[in-house]
Amino acid sequence: MSSIFEVDNVVVGGGSVGSSATCRVSDWTQNTSYSDGAIVVFNGSQYVACGSVPVGLIPPVEYYTPLTPGQPRWQLAARGRSLPQAYSDNATYYADQVVTHLGGVFILDAPTVPAGTRPGRDKRWTRLSETLTAAEGEQIATADLTNFAASVTAAIVANSDETARVRHHRVRMTISNLLSNGPLYTCKFPRAIPCEARPQITIQPEDQMGFYMLLTASAVISGGQVTGYVLNNQGGAGPSTIEFTVYVKEQIDQVRQS
Repeated sequence: MSSIFEVDNVVVGGGSVGSSATCRVSDWTQNTSYSDGAIVVFNGSQYVACGSVPVGLIPPVEYYTPLTPGQPRWQLAARGRSLPQAYSDNATYYADQVVTHLGGVFILDAPTVPAGTRPGRDKRWTRLSETLTAAEGEQIATADLTNFAASVTAAIVANSDETARVRHHRVRMTISNLLSNGPLYTCKFPRAIPCEARPQITIQPEDQMGFYMLLTASAVISGGQVTGYVLNNQGGAGPSTIEFTVYVKEQIDQVRQS
């Protein structure tokens, strides 16, 4: 079982109270029984056997929910985590398993969960970090902006430490004349997002004028896919230059298409 720990002939002491046993650390295996003081690694965490442990007694399940209440045959010695793997509805997961799913990285904070218990829908999975889906990670440029309203120009502005991407991109917009309510420009995504992923598109103004304009974004949908967005202005504006950040986040796992 892959884990962050590399186990190679480590000698430690452990076991039940009064035990003087010393054992080498090894990965836990389904078909092995363990004697008092044995040290195993399961999903990156270390467990110590307390007494004789029969075949198939899974360390985190026995530690958190022992067969004999109050007398677990596995004791947690040091908590770690496994290396991440892609989540599968068909797999059964145990404590400290790390998976990637829904554009994020999750760790299981429970002894186990039934197969099909998806991260992001069950509080027993804890989000560790967030990653971008393929569509969110596509780079975006000023050339992807079209259909400007009269008296409006706009450009993608790249921060010095960050590449502009669909997931979050900064826009500088210049208004040369008095502007009424309505659409301002259209942004086309380099890679379409399936509607099933339910992308949420939000605008974060960075100055007072941007807040006054009440900027919103509406998805452009074609053939069951979100191909971009239209930036809308609900508050009107006079001549000015404003900056804002657009965030595009898929709400559920992106549908894979060949």
